[in-house]
Amino acid sequence: MACAMRSIRGILSLILAAASGAVLADWAKVASDDDIYSAYADKQSVRRQGDVVRMQGLYDFRRRDFTPDGKGLFSTVVLREYDCNKRQVRLLSAIDFSGHMGTGTAVLTSDRPRRWEEIVAGGIDEIYFTLACSRD
Repeated sequence: MACAMRSIRGILSLILAAASGAVLADWAKVASDDDIYSAYADKQSVRRQGDVVRMQGLYDFRRRDFTPDGKGLFSTVVLREYDCNKRQVRLLSAIDFSGHMGTGTAVLTSDRPRRWEEIVAGGIDEIYFTLACSRD
């Protein structure tokens, strides 16, 4: 039970850090789909542990999108983990916000880590992967 509580506290800490850090993050534009969204990365959020790196990203939508239960959102902040050696990525958490650039109210949160997936050449994940895994 104690182990489960530590795990839950760790996940909640990640969500709270992402939520509070969304406004404080130093977002740098990394890509833009002029009709749908602009993608941003926070290189200050990079945390490396061996070949595995975590980094926050943000999608800022041109038009309001909606959660499955109908709540309006204009941006989503994600925390992803990248395996730099295996060229893989997985989503750790996501928070949908009612305002642009991670502002407003958090209307939906997800803290269930997803499965590892290969990086698709030419996709947005490859841009994030390159930023996260580069050793400046």
